[in-house]
Amino acid sequence: MAIAKSIKGLLNIKIVGVAHSIHPHLFSGIFDYRYLYKVRREGVDWPYIVAMVAHKHGCDVVVPVDYIDFVGFSKYAKIFYELGITVAAPRYEDIVLASDRVRIVDKLGKAVAFPKQVFVGSSHDAESIYGLSPPLVVKNLGDASNPSFHLDSESAVSEAVRRIPCVVQEYVEGIGRGYYALAFEGKPIVEFTHQRIVEYQPVGGASLCAKGPVEDPQLYAIGRKVVELLRWNGVLMVETRYVDELGVYYVIEVNPKFWGSIDLAVSLGYHFPGILVAAYIYGEESARELAKRLKVHGGEFVWVLDGLRYLAKIPSVWIYMARKMVANPLRSDVDLLEPAKNLMQILKALERFSRERDSWRAYLEGSRIELVYWLKRFTQFLESRRRVVIFDLDATLTQLPVDWRRVRQKLVELGLVKEWETINRAMVRLWSSDKKGFETLSSIIEEAELSSLNKLSKNDLYASRQALKQLSEEATICIATKQSMKVAKAVLNKLGVSEFVYKVIGRDGNAGPIKIAMYFNCLEGFDDAKAVVIDDNIEYIVEAYRKGFASMLASDNVYRIARIYRLGIPAAPTKNIVDFVLHSLRSLKQ
Repeated sequence: MAIAKSIKGLLNIKIVGVAHSIHPHLFSGIFDYRYLYKVRREGVDWPYIVAMVAHKHGCDVVVPVDYIDFVGFSKYAKIFYELGITVAAPRYEDIVLASDRVRIVDKLGKAVAFPKQVFVGSSHDAESIYGLSPPLVVKNLGDASNPSFHLDSESAVSEAVRRIPCVVQEYVEGIGRGYYALAFEGKPIVEFTHQRIVEYQPVGGASLCAKGPVEDPQLYAIGRKVVELLRWNGVLMVETRYVDELGVYYVIEVNPKFWGSIDLAVSLGYHFPGILVAAYIYGEESARELAKRLKVHGGEFVWVLDGLRYLAKIPSVWIYMARKMVANPLRSDVDLLEPAKNLMQILKALERFSRERDSWRAYLEGSRIELVYWLKRFTQFLESRRRVVIFDLDATLTQLPVDWRRVRQKLVELGLVKEWETINRAMVRLWSSDKKGFETLSSIIEEAELSSLNKLSKNDLYASRQALKQLSEEATICIATKQSMKVAKAVLNKLGVSEFVYKVIGRDGNAGPIKIAMYFNCLEGFDDAKAVVIDDNIEYIVEAYRKGFASMLASDNVYRIARIYRLGIPAAPTKNIVDFVLHSLRSLKQ
């Protein structure tokens, strides 16, 4: 739909739609002509049918939509060219290279960061998986990765051997961001970046709610480098995971096709499809001139009809998307001018409801299986003679009533935080490169945090004081927080729990503002201690598990809980976690 709207809206030319199955888009009025041929797309029949339809209507260009189209039409491009029709797709060899998860790392691995991975081509390669640090992801080699998630090498080995050939990667937790380009000879004509808000599955997948552009120069630089090294011709997506604390982007995959969130880009004026067709009809230079005249802006888009699948998973997530749609219906897949298409999309969603429910059960079952490995580590903590429980402070033990938006605005005005940065990222960057700047930033934040304490009371403690007292009798409690030491101690006093805390590690301690370093700092002086980490940040929880801690996510957000739980790591509100740890310790004594 977005592809057709972009071409028609920008170039005012007729659009012929050809489908291989009954799809809601067939009921859209955006197409001047519509055809349905129920045929498998993997062979030559599909390209041949599309070519015949294009020839019948005197079409100049055929535009593929998804990966199968791009591969098939480029592979059999001769069928189209002999009829005088151009296929708006890269060369077949280039598509195959870009979508190969092993070869693309060999090609680009020295220029951009990829997750650490191993190729498993035979059972003999499985041993190399033990060189990776869980959590791990097992993926197919081609476009349909079908990822499975594993909290232990044993589990990943078993799955990898079953799926030979495949790749096994170290799982990267972070913000899902994408770079999109239309390029010729490795030089972009149109660029766009986006950030995922809701994905098909909580643990990952295509966007169901997204925003853009993300104005981070580093993301653009990575995307441009990929486009340049591949000397890319056509459209391309570079999917990344951004680790905010460290400011590192990991390239998850390169998609040589239109991306699922093309609606977002087109709705914001980034007419990739229209410019692509213009380049093939009028030439590259004309397309570049047309691209310069595009009126673009930023914003969000929500796929609320496609997101109906969440009614079978987490209904509150769909309600969240529906509210966004109501607030701005023009930025959603509910097209008010396309009632027939909307109705068919709803009926299609209801038809697959049982499949989505089965898929969600499989998701939860996979989580339960991996949870066994976490329980082994947690049991080691319970049985240890020296136990340490490490808590984050803000958003874990309490919520500091700080107006962070106002604080960030001040820091941006002072040049301490860049426009595209979070305070967290700027804090780590300055600590690593500009100690004076870090101290200035830290003092401004500290002032805001201290001034907010008059709004804080003992009732704002997320776990009961009695439970923390009992926990301190069974384990050593340490606070590892990105607040300053002064603020952390003042908060603990205000909450009335400072007497239960053995050690406080803040951003101005020896570990600096790096969370994993803070966790290890908590263990200094405790030989052979086993530790549990309780934090509200998923990135930190995954890294803590990777480094040997029995970590748990403190959250009451069901979407975030489901995300981390798929890895096999438990999550719950802080009170429930503390009660669970206490109950487990008591059960061990009995």
